[in-house]
Formats: sequence, structure tokens, C-alpha cells
Amino acid sequence: MFSPCKMGSSYMRNLNKIAVLFALISVIFSSLTIASASVSSASPSKSPSAETELICHTDNPAECYPKLFSATEEFQIVRDDQDLPPGLHVRLDIQTGQKQAKLNNPKEGNSALEGLPVDRSVVVVDPETPQDDQPPIRSGAPAYEPVGVVKAPREKNEGFVQALETVKKDLDFGPSDELDRALQDLEDISHDMYYGLQIAEDTEALQALFCLLTKRDASAAVEERPLTERPDFLASSILASLIRNNKPALRAVEDSWDAVVSKQCKNPRDAGSLGTELYARLEPTAGPGTAEEAAEAYFARLSLAVWDGLLKSSKIQAEFLANGGMRSFLRILLRSGEAWDGRRAKVARIVSDVFLDEEVGAVLGVWPATTAESSSVVSDASVCEKSGAAADDDRGCWEYHLEAISRDPRDAIWSRPLLDMLRRRRPDATKSAPRQPKRDEL
Repeated sequence: MFSPCKMGSSYMRNLNKIAVLFALISVIFSSLTIASASVSSASPSKSPSAETELICHTDNPAECYPKLFSATEEFQIVRDDQDLPPGLHVRLDIQTGQKQAKLNNPKEGNSALEGLPVDRSVVVVDPETPQDDQPPIRSGAPAYEPVGVVKAPREKNEGFVQALETVKKDLDFGPSDELDRALQDLEDISHDMYYGLQIAEDTEALQALFCLLTKRDASAAVEERPLTERPDFLASSILASLIRNNKPALRAVEDSWDAVVSKQCKNPRDAGSLGTELYARLEPTAGPGTAEEAAEAYFARLSLAVWDGLLKSSKIQAEFLANGGMRSFLRILLRSGEAWDGRRAKVARIVSDVFLDEEVGAVLGVWPATTAESSSVVSDASVCEKSGAAADDDRGCWEYHLEAISRDPRDAIWSRPLLDMLRRRRPDATKSAPRQPKRDEL
């Protein structure tokens, strides 16, 4: 049986606890009401004016916000696509990447920086040491290699070795399905630096590809194929791709060049070496409109694609000049007809890139020569007009013929820039081509 006194005191304690809890809830509710009122007064519910450019990511207008951030004296979150006006105090949370900004107060200090030293000195950065002050390179040091080591791919092409061996087989038997597949496979990967270098380092593979390039196969089985499926076209594409923008591969071709040009292909129609065929067939000799001319234009197309890369080698370049390669180039420029249009523009670009345009890597002074040799002298028009001298590079007739070619507006697109560059390299070029009087001036 409970005592009345004890029950009364317990009842009073419970009432006190309830009263304290009620008071606490009232305080919390009042605080929330004041905060809500403050937010409401700081952020009015009305929409921004129509003149304000808004950003809306949803169809709900209430979720739109102004494109130009509107700053106050308190930090506010800046959205990623909002523009900030100048002169704000901006801070970034490096943990979350969240950006906040407010009006800048120059008198306001940053408590986080109090007590830290302030360095107002000026940092002077020394200029680069002149080249003359660089320490000398020791004798025998390896040359700087900007390309670096050509790394093998993670997953090697399993059919590459087999395709390379197929191309190196005896080519006397003519085209075959196996050879076609091998050439297609090599063309697909020859642009890759690793595989391009692998082909270039295989002298027998290079010889086989050049033999395919120069092979004169006029059989119906070959001529009826699409151009991109012919063995000589594929060989040209592979050779051009493996040395384009691949300096290690070009050096490998340069190392094997003597063995390549001395190779005797097993083709009864070609009595000379590969080098003889390459230079002899580059120079057009057939009459206009003949089947032979069409064949020459076709071979010029394939070989120019390869020479474009080969002439970046100083060794091959010197041999090309010694074998009259520039004379062949000029004779291509002098050809007329639709079959030669693309070849002429190609020759003009190769000449400018390799010999005249320093901005794209040309080494100046190689051609035309800057010494007191005959090729550095520009000939008079009377010399270049003579029979036999029209395409003789040693007589300095390039300017004369380019001037005549550029009179045709269709050819001036490629011939005029080449002529201008050549005249800058050979200043007395203006003497070679006096202006021809018009009929109404006679």
C-alpha cells in the first residue's frame, strides 16, 4: 500500500519535468520561426524581373536563378554556370569544390591568416641561359631523340608476321589472293609507329614492296580491279604510310636504301635495278593522249606519294638530286591534260615543303644551290626557250616555266606560291621571265 505523501511528491516531480520539456520545445519553435522569417525577408518569393537573364534546368520557374550572380555582404553559394561580376570576395572549398562569394570589404581582415608573415617582395625570374653559355656536349654523347623509344602495343597483331612473310615471297607468280590479303593487312597497320618501324627495319620487305610498286603488270586481272585493291597501289600506300610522321622508320629506310636501290626485281620487263626503275619511270616521256602516257601518269601518282616522305631524308634527297630528280619534277610540271593536274600540284607542294618552305621543315640552300654553281644562276628567257633546255634544271629555267604556267588561273593556285618562294631563295629570278606583251600592245 502506497503512502499518500510519496505519491504526491512523485506526481509533482513529473509535472516539473513536463513543464521544462514544454518550455524547451517553445524555445526551439520560436528560433525556427525567427529563422524562417529571416530567410523569407532575405529571399522574397517573387520571381526575378523579366529583364534578368535566368538559367532554368527544369520546367519549374521557382528553380530558376539569375545568370549573373547577385552578391550580398554574406557569402552565398555560386552555381557552376553563373557569371561573377568583378570585385567580389570569392572562396573555394577544396574538399567539395563548392564556390562562395560576397561583396568585397577591403577593411575586413581574414582571421584565418592572422599571425602569418606577409611577403611583399618581388620575385625575379632569371631569363633562360643563352645557348652560348650552355655546357659543351661531351664527345660521343648520343644525339637527342625527341621521338623516344617506339613501344610495342599491348596486344600484338598476330597476322602481321605472316603477312610480312607472304609479301617477301617470290613475286614471279603474279597476284594471288594470299598476297592481296597480306597487302591489305599491312596497309591497315602501316601507319602505326611500331608496325611501320618493323616493316622499315626489314630490308627484304622493303625490297619486295618497292618491286611491287615498280612492277608493270598490265594484265586484265589487275586492271579490272578497283584502284585501291591493286598490288602496286597497296605497296605505295604502305611505303608512304610507314615513313609519314615516323622518323625512326625513315631512318631505318635510309639505312637500307643502298640495298633497296641496288635490288634487281624478278620481273622480266624491268632490266635495271630498283633505283634505275624509280628514277627512269618518274620522268614522263610518252606522247599526249596515248596509253603509255596514262600509264606514266598512274605511276607518277603512286611514286610521288612515296617520294613525298623519302625526300625528308638528307641522304635520299642528295641521291635524288644527283640522279636528275628535279628535272623529272619539272617535266611533270610542264605536262598538260587532266591526267597530270593532280600530279603537278603534288610536285609543287613537295618541292616547296622539302626545299623552299623553312616553316614546314625545309633545309634551305640544298636546292636551288646557293653557291656559285650553275644551278644557282637564273637563265635568260632565250636560253630556256631553246629546244632541249626547257626542262633542264641545271640551266635555271624553273622561274621561266613557272611564270608561264601561272598565267593559267587554274594552275596559278599552286604555281604562283611556288614561284614566289623560289624567287625569294634565288633573288635574281626576275631576270628570267620578262613580261610577254599583249596583242593590243603590239
